[in-house]
Amino acid sequence: MNQVRIYKYIILGLVVLNMIVLAFFLLTKPQLRHQPPPKNFRSEVIEMLRLNNQQASHFNELADEHKQKMEEINKRQARLLFPYFESLTNSVDSIGKDSILNKYQQLEMEKIEMTYQHFQDIEKSLNKEQLSDFKYFIKKATNKLLLSKKKHSPPPKDFD
Repeated sequence: MNQVRIYKYIILGLVVLNMIVLAFFLLTKPQLRHQPPPKNFRSEVIEMLRLNNQQASHFNELADEHKQKMEEINKRQARLLFPYFESLTNSVDSIGKDSILNKYQQLEMEKIEMTYQHFQDIEKSLNKEQLSDFKYFIKKATNKLLLSKKKHSPPPKDFD
């Protein structure tokens, strides 16, 4: 056997070996685990409180109005924070840091009070049978409000 023929067999063997390795990785690739999409909190509340169509419509209106108010306050808070933090780069202390912080706190109190009023408005729209579920709703809603601020990292990739 001459050397050229030996090299051809070696090259052919390496190509076949590469194809086997490639096929192995493609065939044993972990499958994506499909999780059901998280439920919309509004629809969860509608089920939780057992709202009829009219109540659900009113609830959605209240929720939209509350969301809009919260977004507006958040924007106002952001506008306050920009000059506050920009004061770090300016040597002039012409902006009133204390007044900015007080205004920010006032807006935060406003958000809390609006949310409290929002919950009261929801409670007013319930009938006697639904009021028993209101306590559970408040617990779920406050947990969502207070705990959802933390950004959860995605679960680690699982290579089974």
